[in-house]
Amino acid sequence: MKEKVSSTLPPELTAWHFLSRTTFGPRPADLERAKQAGIAAILEEQLHPERIDDAGVEHRIASLPTLSMSPAELMEDFPPPKQAKNQQARRDEPASRQSMAPNQVGLAKPAPSTMAPAMEADAPRRILMELGRAQLWRAAYSQCQLQEVMAHFWMNHFNIYAAKGVDKWLLTSFENDAIRPNALGNFSQLLAATAQSPAMLFYLDNWLSVAPNAAGGNRAPKGRRGPFGLGGPGFGGAAEKTKGRPAGERRGLNENYARELMELHTLGVDGGYSQQDVREIARCFTGWTIDRPRQWGGFVFRPRLHDYGTKVVLGHKISGRGGVEDGEKVLQILAAHPATAQFISLKLCRHFVADEPPASVVDRTAHTFRHSGGDIPSVMRTILTSPEFNSPEAFRAKVKSPFELVASSLRSLGAETDAGEPLMGMIMRMGQPLFLYQAPTGFPDRASNWINSGTLLARMNFSMALASNRIRGTQLDLQALTPSDDAQSVWENLVQRTLGGAVAPETQAAVMKSLDELGSTAGGRGFPKTTLMAALLLGSPDFQRR
Repeated sequence: MKEKVSSTLPPELTAWHFLSRTTFGPRPADLERAKQAGIAAILEEQLHPERIDDAGVEHRIASLPTLSMSPAELMEDFPPPKQAKNQQARRDEPASRQSMAPNQVGLAKPAPSTMAPAMEADAPRRILMELGRAQLWRAAYSQCQLQEVMAHFWMNHFNIYAAKGVDKWLLTSFENDAIRPNALGNFSQLLAATAQSPAMLFYLDNWLSVAPNAAGGNRAPKGRRGPFGLGGPGFGGAAEKTKGRPAGERRGLNENYARELMELHTLGVDGGYSQQDVREIARCFTGWTIDRPRQWGGFVFRPRLHDYGTKVVLGHKISGRGGVEDGEKVLQILAAHPATAQFISLKLCRHFVADEPPASVVDRTAHTFRHSGGDIPSVMRTILTSPEFNSPEAFRAKVKSPFELVASSLRSLGAETDAGEPLMGMIMRMGQPLFLYQAPTGFPDRASNWINSGTLLARMNFSMALASNRIRGTQLDLQALTPSDDAQSVWENLVQRTLGGAVAPETQAAVMKSLDELGSTAGGRGFPKTTLMAALLLGSPDFQRR
């Protein structure tokens, strides 16, 4: 990690830098307010999102019906394709019998199908589409910007692959119930909420984990698919065999969650745990499962599936007299562990300061984490007020992810969007398919993950498409933003909006050269100069960084 820290940023760049990290992109009004009220006041306001009126974006979210539906309701209205066909067949059968009437040759004609749109083969995709639309709307239009940045960070930290089985039906409740309420709360509460989320229980297979000698819970009934007689696509069915075991075979301890809990959620890979700790923690979480799986209930502890033997976790003895408390004790041990403070602080500093943050800010942040009991607002104050954060080395040191690039582009130029499939498709082509990162690590938070020859072209294509209003469902009025006909005034206006007025000389030279070249080629002719300026600025190295 870098150790050198230079003097503080010049005052004219401080507010822009602060907003570029604590929001999904500064807007001119945000910058002016930060300069008037002061960064400290803005930070305290953002650390208390419950005090902010965010009715505007919530009105948008209210138009997405799946965001307020329970997993059971989502499964009922947006079932898997095969289940949808079976449901529709059962619904159609009585109606078709009643409508059977002899025709002229004495044959009966069935009534036409009344299958609702939700029964289409790709109906479950709507759940993820609406969740993605909500995320993008909040990033672009919410007044609680730090809350949204943190929610996005934690969704990636506690990554869940939506394409695994039923997690596409469970992911909405994971964000609504586990991540968002705790994004600026206490880390131990956030950790507990994710541990008890059906989405996490399913994704990392803990819902299948039982003590090897658990009475009545270690063998699925003959002919049934999965424990507790659970059937249905993607939930203990034939395609969801655990570690190659056929359905109905004896099931036992599953270590997946225990391993990722330590390696990815808390201690980090170098956190000082052993394989024996993994096994002991897995034993503590036996019986942590999903209530009424056919009805998609919430978390439940099943005593008959639990391992009641004595365990030793990271040197802490856990009595065999516990039950659900065994898992709760593990979460407390991990949340308070010094390695967790160091690992979480490193990830936060990597996101907010630099890909390789100075050890000094990581250590200071870890100290705050430990002494505040994992209070996330206290941790964020330490990072965002640190000299390392406010150093010239940190200025535009982070490459924007595709999601961040799209959100900041919309914000800087005041675009309106329905956040539909065309825009979501561009985020995917730039390398970030939302909710579809398969590994539990989440997307790496480094420049090397986002920038290569293919993604650079996709980023430039997005910038041109946005500036020229060629993204269906997204509208930008550059004329209203730059009413002057004077090219220099237009340039200064756009630079102020997109870069806070701080454009590198080499960027300006490259943009002007490209403007001249595009103006004389077929690729640039037909576009107003303002459109080309905006596209080149959005595609510039300066704007690609935050």
